[in-house]
Amino acid sequence: MTVSDSHLPFVEHIVEWGEKIPTLIGDRSYDQFVSDVAVHLAVWKCIEVVGEAAGRILQLAPDLVNRHPALPLKQAYGMRNRLTHGYKEIDLFILWNTARDFVPVMVSEARALLDSAARP
Repeated sequence: MTVSDSHLPFVEHIVEWGEKIPTLIGDRSYDQFVSDVAVHLAVWKCIEVVGEAAGRILQLAPDLVNRHPALPLKQAYGMRNRLTHGYKEIDLFILWNTARDFVPVMVSEARALLDSAARP
């Protein structure tokens, strides 16, 4: 890995931690998700890690935002900050929607980035 590829481990973290979320949620409804504190806290942590990895990528490779606009790094980092610093005001419906709608897209884009980086 070269210095210019130093962000790739963090892209891998996005995939790794983002892929945990569907397993954690399973076939739960929103109401079941909210009532299962262990599950929503685990999902919360996964989303925080995805966002932290996005923040590290923004530091190491800020030009990646322009080269891969479909990879929502700034939004993921913003969500991480919200979860970490605004924890008293988190709406679990937003967490649920983030887990079900936003993270899978992010994981798909991160995987595509890793695939393109692996090609010679």
